[in-house]
Amino acid sequence: MAKVESGMEAMVDVYIFETTGLLEQLDEILLRTEQANEFTEDDINEIFRIMHTVKGSSAMMGFENLQKLAHKGEDMFFIIRETPEKVKDIGFVYDLVFQMSDLFKAEIEAIQNDDDYEPTDFSEIIGKLEKGAAMLRGEIDSADDAAPAAEAAAPAQTGNAWGDDCTTVRVYFEDGCKMENLRAFLLLNKVREEAEVLEFIPDDVESNQESSNIIIDNGFIITFRAPDNSVILQLIEEAINVQSYEVISNNHKEEATAEEEAAAAPAAAQPAVEAPKAAAAKAPEPVKQEAKAAPAANKPAAESKAPASGGGKQSLISVNLAKLDQLHDIVGEIITTESMVISNPELDGLHLESFSKAARELRKLTDELQDTVMSIRMVPLTGPFQKMNRIVRDMRVKLDKDVELKIEGDTTEVDKSIVDNLNDPLMHLVRNCMDHGVEDTSEERIAAGKPGKATITLSAMNASGEVIITVSDDGKGIDPQKVLAKAERNGLLTKPSYEYTEREIQNMILLPGFSTNEVVTEYSGRGVGMDVVKKNIEKVGGSLAVESKLGHGTTFIIKIPLTLAIIDGMEIKVGDATFIIPISYIKESFMVNNDQIIHDTQQGEMIMMRGVCYPILRLHEKFTLDTDIRNFEDGIILLIEADNRSVCLFADELVGEQQVVVKPFPPYLSQYDIKSEGLSGCTIMGDGRISLIVDVNNLIGLH
Repeated sequence: MAKVESGMEAMVDVYIFETTGLLEQLDEILLRTEQANEFTEDDINEIFRIMHTVKGSSAMMGFENLQKLAHKGEDMFFIIRETPEKVKDIGFVYDLVFQMSDLFKAEIEAIQNDDDYEPTDFSEIIGKLEKGAAMLRGEIDSADDAAPAAEAAAPAQTGNAWGDDCTTVRVYFEDGCKMENLRAFLLLNKVREEAEVLEFIPDDVESNQESSNIIIDNGFIITFRAPDNSVILQLIEEAINVQSYEVISNNHKEEATAEEEAAAAPAAAQPAVEAPKAAAAKAPEPVKQEAKAAPAANKPAAESKAPASGGGKQSLISVNLAKLDQLHDIVGEIITTESMVISNPELDGLHLESFSKAARELRKLTDELQDTVMSIRMVPLTGPFQKMNRIVRDMRVKLDKDVELKIEGDTTEVDKSIVDNLNDPLMHLVRNCMDHGVEDTSEERIAAGKPGKATITLSAMNASGEVIITVSDDGKGIDPQKVLAKAERNGLLTKPSYEYTEREIQNMILLPGFSTNEVVTEYSGRGVGMDVVKKNIEKVGGSLAVESKLGHGTTFIIKIPLTLAIIDGMEIKVGDATFIIPISYIKESFMVNNDQIIHDTQQGEMIMMRGVCYPILRLHEKFTLDTDIRNFEDGIILLIEADNRSVCLFADELVGEQQVVVKPFPPYLSQYDIKSEGLSGCTIMGDGRISLIVDVNNLIGLH
């Protein structure tokens, strides 16, 4: 993380968390409104709230460049909100704000990850946002005309009086509240939600800490124009740390009498900077209000604002993921220790009724504790899924393809550590569908008897202890002959081409260096990516498979475990070694007679079950273990299945079901590719023995 003052690290973490969430909300609103081609009043208000919240929090954290960037974005939506009749075209707004959002996210990532963080100069995008604001105001027709318009507008603004329809208020903050300048800045943002702020003194509260002394001595002066002054005064009155306020000039047209308007005319003719001072001099007895003493007439306005201010009891808290990891590790150790106590060999042969009852109760409580801790770590897939809307939108514009993204099952929950590793694989798969899968033109689709608009579907569902995520398109599909020919040219075939099934050919696109794109584009065709996607998914214990039908589309199927840390497994023995097989992969276990075994010249030993032949894998041969159990009638067979592939494992003995805590292999074993040999980790059993956990996906792939 970027270097910050001591004690501020927690505040920076909260800032990063909250700002990232707000930017994601911003992207969602923009994507939705761009599709509808209009901003509703609620949309504009929500975007405006996001902008000025981000601006205020960035200023409080001292990130001046981000504060200025958000301020320019806020200006654009202030114009859209206050003068919608002037806004003729909003199409360019989306591109500008998306650029701003991307730069904001990149800067936050730098703050989070770069120890030598240096603020980025956003002059270029700020200039674009200023030109965009000028276009919205109608001062220029295009960005090219911005410079002369800006120069012409500058002198007029400095010499122009605010006019009669304005109010000036002096605000005093509580003694000793500290950081008066930032409190004034936050109050200013609140006023901007409901009114047009014309002037404020001091005018550098956002960036100058010394302005706090001026506010302490003279108060904070705001000049604003609003449809209803009572709403603004109520807002000021209820603001945090405001002790009192006074109206030192009220020229609101609806409230001012003819005599007051005449008296105010000379003051209005003065330069804007002097207006509050002149008004203060002419107001011998300003109206002073103590904060929190609102008139009864203003109560309805205050009540109507309550929901928008985010009041009410807080029911959610954010917790550092490292603390959850630590809690999870402790629960894992408790489960291991419980197993060690209950399985203590010193208890063999003893009949301890009270101990057995207490052990059952302990198991019940540890199960509940584990479920609770696991549920804390579980988060919905909404975040990664919604981000794909932005990918589709950008590629739709650049590739000029008419595509919509459908999202299903995004409320499905997965362990937080897994979700964090899904963003890149999902992004690459969606890009692949956009670039490879979807036809280039709507005419091409219509000629093939399809709707002109293509559809990419992103879905998730729970299935027997794992989550299945699919990314599919209704595009061209994969041409197996083209894939096979490319694989043969690249020397990727391991058997004669005629022996490959269509499914095997389709999954060749996951091989390293494989690409069917002849032209390298911004998004694909470099021959890297799909194999990386597969490896990244396998790192979190998952698998990736491809299904496609030529002319009808392609589906990528991701299967990932609900959690990586604690699994329900079946303990088996092979010689002196013990192995754990995740129960979710086991279809059945059984004993066989020797006459049931089929000997195939190519695939070796097999067994026929319900009309299907399954290959048999002897675990003692696979892992080179000594055992006296070599006869099938003396051992046990387990039918396991993964990715629609099945194999029968032959082991010495089935010990029983066991809940285990997954431990990674020690670092010094990283030089060996143990996972590719069919092992995913290890666990400590109740009696202290180390048991190896079988990686079913890789084990089946090796056979």
